[in-house]
Amino acid sequence: PFHVAGLMILKLPTNASRDYLRQLARKCGRLNELWPVFNKKLQNPENLADAAWIAADDYHPERHVFHYSLPQPGRMQDLLALVTRAHERPLDRSRPLWEVHIIEGLGRGRFALYCKVHHALVDGVGAMKMMEALLHSSPGKKIDFSRVHPELEKHSGHHSLFESLGDLTKGLLSQYRALPELSRLLAHMGADALQGKQDVMRLPFTSPHTIFNAQLDSRRAVIVGDLPLMGVKEIARQAGGTINDVLLAVCGGALRRYLSAQGALPKTSLVAGMPVSLKSAQDDSGNKLSYIMSPFFTDEANDLRRLRRVIKVTRAAKAELGQLSTTAAQDYYALIMAPAILLTVTGNAAKVRPATSAILSNVPGSKEKLYLEGAELEYLYPLSIVTDGMGLNITVVSYAKKLCIAIISCPTDQPGIEGLGKLVKESYRDLHAAVFAA
Repeated sequence: PFHVAGLMILKLPTNASRDYLRQLARKCGRLNELWPVFNKKLQNPENLADAAWIAADDYHPERHVFHYSLPQPGRMQDLLALVTRAHERPLDRSRPLWEVHIIEGLGRGRFALYCKVHHALVDGVGAMKMMEALLHSSPGKKIDFSRVHPELEKHSGHHSLFESLGDLTKGLLSQYRALPELSRLLAHMGADALQGKQDVMRLPFTSPHTIFNAQLDSRRAVIVGDLPLMGVKEIARQAGGTINDVLLAVCGGALRRYLSAQGALPKTSLVAGMPVSLKSAQDDSGNKLSYIMSPFFTDEANDLRRLRRVIKVTRAAKAELGQLSTTAAQDYYALIMAPAILLTVTGNAAKVRPATSAILSNVPGSKEKLYLEGAELEYLYPLSIVTDGMGLNITVVSYAKKLCIAIISCPTDQPGIEGLGKLVKESYRDLHAAVFAA
């Protein structure tokens, strides 16, 4: 079930008609008119060995847009229970691989949209762009069906693991020239590991085994929450770090609390795989993205020390990765993750030490309030992918003075994981207090 999704919480317009949501559902059924990619389907869903896209000549809106209501009084936990069931279900591979679920009846005059699309059609960044294209900064603007959006290009540096591995066969000369850079980087990281250094970027497959790194079944847990953007920025400024550093330290504290309560906290720290944007004095043109494998420092009980250790690691990692050429920086992740890909497709990912304990990704969003057909967007939660051996994904989107956090996991071997959102807030409050008491 390799789909990415977004959960939007919206407030009904004050002048909304009685059939406002029914009309919205009809418009969502026409999204294939906006994006040609929504008219693609698999040529033969039963034979993916020779997969190809063909035009869907049997499109029916009711197979892609679903409209229902929560039982009253429309609690948030009821919404999350419904969205979790929807997120567990694989998309029907005989149809175009997308769905929109309109869910009314949420308290205080609100409703929700849960939208999912298969990763084979669009990546996570592309899916975010699709949702943003539906939203406007003015409440008076409507979805414009006269404008067809071009097919979304894959975002540089955010390709799927499979695509990244496949790209290694292209541009062989530039790959060859990048090998000495990659060799020096990996040798340095290997030397740090042999010397037992803790406050350094980690090699893949050095993360400890935890309850997050088992074979997955079809169950999913969806946990959402938010943190104040200004509060996180204040912590980062005071400590001399970045928003990503604060998020890493906060999540490290929350994971430490959770695993301690389960009697499952390993002696060595969990490791986060984080996509980052790099700047280099040698190559200032365009984006350059790579991955940092940083400890969560779940082995550190002191919140302030955990943040300082995170900052030390990420600062050194960015400086080192920033010296790489664009080719080397973007291939670094694909090269070191190739074994993880092969282990995943052969069903052996949970039999070795995990490549990384969890993915932590932070995507910048709109700074101003957005509207969908006049309905104000209150929260936007990005729901991503978990795989065998990597059963925890934390994705953050900034939106209108908030950091919207969505955590996806497989709860089968993770008792009480639904409480992780509360632990994130507790960890944030403790870190904030510790930083400003220092």
